[in-house]
Amino acid sequence: MEYEGRKMVVSVPLPPGKKAAGKRGPRNADRTKMYIGNLSFYTVPETLQELFEEFGTVIDCYMPEDPETGSARGFGFVTMDKEAAQRAIEEIDGCELDGRIIRVNEAQPKGSRPARREQDDYDNDGDDFSDEYSN
Repeated sequence: MEYEGRKMVVSVPLPPGKKAAGKRGPRNADRTKMYIGNLSFYTVPETLQELFEEFGTVIDCYMPEDPETGSARGFGFVTMDKEAAQRAIEEIDGCELDGRIIRVNEAQPKGSRPARREQDDYDNDGDDFSDEYSN
């Protein structure tokens, strides 16, 4: 299909729970994407990649930046083959990097994360403690 001289591709939505059979499916089956949390705001992607390369080839290393400030957001993602990723998770989770104890685990798709607790889930003032101990 063309629109104003540009070629467009229109995709048909899949039913809920179905995944598209595409180019990335089988090729990514032997890879694991890991979430690395509690990173120092001074950690750079090169440092993270070097750390994980001790366990195997790093396919991808990504540290999102705050869109407004351009500064680090304190977490990142590293993709490796399954075996290397499993070794890295076992060895690096709970270790210190740039002065912070980091968390490493297999990344979960955005929709499968537990919902964040809203302020309304607490007492009316938003704190987590009983008012009987407040001054």
